[in-house]
Amino acid sequence: MSPVTLFLVCLAAIFLIGTFGEVVFSRTKVPDVVWLIVVGILIGPVLGIVSRETLLSIAPYFSAVTLVLVLFEGGSRLDLVQLYRAAARSVLLSVLSFLFSAVAVTLVSHVMAQAGLLPGSWDWHQELLIGLIVGGTSPIVILAAIARAGVPAEAANLISLESALSDVLCIVAVSSVIGIFKSGEIGNGPWLDLLRSFGLGVLVGTAGGMLWLLLLEWLKGNEHAYPITLSALLLLYVLVESVGGSGALGVLSFAVVVGNASHIGRRVNISRELGMQDDVRGFHSQMFFIIKSFFFTFVGAMLGPPWSLATAGAILAAVLLVARYPAAWLAMSGSSLSPRPRHIVFMSVPRGVAAGVLATLPLASGLPGMEGLPTVVFACVVGTILIFAAGFPLVMRGSPSPDTPGTP
Repeated sequence: MSPVTLFLVCLAAIFLIGTFGEVVFSRTKVPDVVWLIVVGILIGPVLGIVSRETLLSIAPYFSAVTLVLVLFEGGSRLDLVQLYRAAARSVLLSVLSFLFSAVAVTLVSHVMAQAGLLPGSWDWHQELLIGLIVGGTSPIVILAAIARAGVPAEAANLISLESALSDVLCIVAVSSVIGIFKSGEIGNGPWLDLLRSFGLGVLVGTAGGMLWLLLLEWLKGNEHAYPITLSALLLLYVLVESVGGSGALGVLSFAVVVGNASHIGRRVNISRELGMQDDVRGFHSQMFFIIKSFFFTFVGAMLGPPWSLATAGAILAAVLLVARYPAAWLAMSGSSLSPRPRHIVFMSVPRGVAAGVLATLPLASGLPGMEGLPTVVFACVVGTILIFAAGFPLVMRGSPSPDTPGTP
């Protein structure tokens, strides 16, 4: 079979299995990404059709596009009023979950290094970096699942915003620690960088969204409405990142504003009806499906030997689930969430885009002894996704209905 023929067969298989996964998800609530990861494992470590080295070279570019599309898909469907109500608790949940997860993974990584499951040459540099890299949840799995599963709005907004904030925490923390390891100096920079990243992301993204509202009328009926919108999203991400802000929060803020165009229009007394056209939403949904299918196939293909490191990553996935419980419990203390939404928050552990990209940074930055780190991280990412895939349908089927009163 020629390389071109093999490529076309793999492409067709990815799309068909992605479609099959969505059908299965609608019936069982088992996230469709599981089947795509299996395909990735087959064409990567099992059959060797693609190599990890090739995938690592394209990871930063592919992951950035994936993140933009996922955030726009999820953010445009969030209700602005509910999001405002969930903001404070989302920040608390994001910070607590990040801290608990990073500390737990760092400590367990140290124990595994002492036990020989991780390289004996590893020290607290690698252990801390792993903890920070996988410390935050990922929007790509969570937003895709809750958007189609009928998750109550309060819980959906809580974990959606948390996952976007977690990406920022991970990126800023890992980048800062790599800089500290290279220079040997510790200052107040990381905290200022974090606040600036949050503020600029929200400010520029919201301003861009408000400006885009003025263009919605002009885009109505334009056959190129979606390419124009996608171009604006990509340029917004680049702009926010270039001024030191969080591109993820910038895109999310833009998406929330555009997705709530009708509500905002009524508040500012705009007589005409604002909102995205159905064909734009439909086109974006198809593009989102294609990119998502490729991304999770990519995640599966990134797995591989040495299998002792992959096993360590799987163990760390279980550690993240355990660490999630006290963080979520503290963050939801005093909340009016009923049992099912609480259980959904507890189960929202999957890692994804940010972890995959950050796993390559220490090695690319020239830090010594980081060769095995991507293997551990990608195995951990797959493990958390599988945990979510197993627990999410159980929560959706077995918990009380959203209307059941809960206890704080």
